[in-house]
Amino acid sequence: MIVNELLKRYAAGDRDFEGLDLQGAYLSKVNLPGANLRRVDLRGANLTGASLQGVNLSYADLSKANLNGANLSGANLEEAKLEATDLRKANLIKTNLKKAKLTGANLKEASLMFANLSQANLDCADFHGATLHQAILHRASLRNTDLIGAILQETDLRGADLSQACLIRADITKAVLMVADLTNAVLLGAELQGADLSGATMPDGKMHD
Repeated sequence: MIVNELLKRYAAGDRDFEGLDLQGAYLSKVNLPGANLRRVDLRGANLTGASLQGVNLSYADLSKANLNGANLSGANLEEAKLEATDLRKANLIKTNLKKAKLTGANLKEASLMFANLSQANLDCADFHGATLHQAILHRASLRNTDLIGAILQETDLRGADLSQACLIRADITKAVLMVADLTNAVLLGAELQGADLSGATMPDGKMHD
């Protein structure tokens, strides 16, 4: 009933659904661009293929939700909880994920160009084959994160914690890694041409000049 009411209200022009309890809701392929879903509980919800462009999901809880193939371009997910969330092939271009919690999230082949992930917790997340071109990950935590084959061209990783991260075959061309921590990170086959590693702690524990 709550889902039906939400869709009816949205169709009638209502966009404010702040604080709604949609835990476990089935919202596959739903179209809610521009909606205010701030602080909404979407834990375990099915949002596969949903159109959520420009949606306000700040402080929302989407832990263990399924957002496979969802369009969240330009959405605001600041300080949202996305722990163990399925975001495979999701469109997160220009999305605000500042201080969001994405521990253990699955972002395989997701598009995060120009996204803001500064100070986000991305520990143990899976970014295998994801595109983070010119994304902002300033002071983000990426410990034990899978970045195999990820595109990190011109990405801002200043002060990021990449300790024990797997960056095999990652493209880090012209990325900024000033004062980043790469302790025990795996860089086999990674492309680092033009990357700024000033003051970064390298995999062997030594500081880069």
